[in-house]
Amino acid sequence: MIHSEHRQAFYRRLSALYPQGELQSIYHWCVQEIHGWNRAELYLKNEDKVDQTLLDTWERATLRLEAGMPVQYVFGSSTFYGLEFKVDKSVLIPRPETEELVSLVLERNDDSPKKVVDIGTGSGCIAIALKSKRSQWSVQGIDVSSKALELAETNAVLNDAAVQFLNHDVLLSDEEIGGEIWVSNPPYIPADKPMLVDNNVLKFEPHIALFAPDNDPFVFFRVITKKAMSHGVKQLYFETHATEMDELTEILSGLWKGSIERKKDSAQKERFLVLSV
Repeated sequence: MIHSEHRQAFYRRLSALYPQGELQSIYHWCVQEIHGWNRAELYLKNEDKVDQTLLDTWERATLRLEAGMPVQYVFGSSTFYGLEFKVDKSVLIPRPETEELVSLVLERNDDSPKKVVDIGTGSGCIAIALKSKRSQWSVQGIDVSSKALELAETNAVLNDAAVQFLNHDVLLSDEEIGGEIWVSNPPYIPADKPMLVDNNVLKFEPHIALFAPDNDPFVFFRVITKKAMSHGVKQLYFETHATEMDELTEILSGLWKGSIERKKDSAQKERFLVLSV
């Protein structure tokens, strides 16, 4: 089988599962991972025969994609803010929207020394991206999942980022965290509303990072805000998909003795909260 034939066969198998544009992106991701080729190199090899060993690799990847597994988990890697990250089922796949959260923090702060804490760090993508752009910052990532922290530490080494990672349950621990800036993309989906999540996300991504406990989508926002206030934090950045943004803002305004800004993402959806004093 030559590459042009293989590409059409791949599209036929998966076209019912993915929109055309997404499927093309997935195909080129697979080409990069399996062959190490960019798009231009691929189309120069349209008439070349696909090596049988590589066909076997393609088949394993395609079966996982047919099962709905995100392509990032298929190959165990993702990109975020121009950096490469290892990912597996212990962490959420880094999202483009979260890159906007990182940009928001960077736009408002220069490279002068600060301590920054990423709460619920997961793969470490936020903490590592911030450290990569602000070398003078002391950056710390905390998470309740020891498996996530192992992966975050691997990613810090991979990206040559001096980030400290700690096992910490922000809901239960009274341990002093400190820092001038806190950043968090916490779990926010009510546990009794899994229908709000796409099936492939629900099936493969870690529920501990998706769902708020006790069917309370605001619990992490409340607890983190109260602790930030008591710890003397100057800036607190949240990412949220909260549909009740008015209610969330009202709740936090009763806890935070400073300003609260609601910021839109590039799709003009209210997604970020910036709390400052």
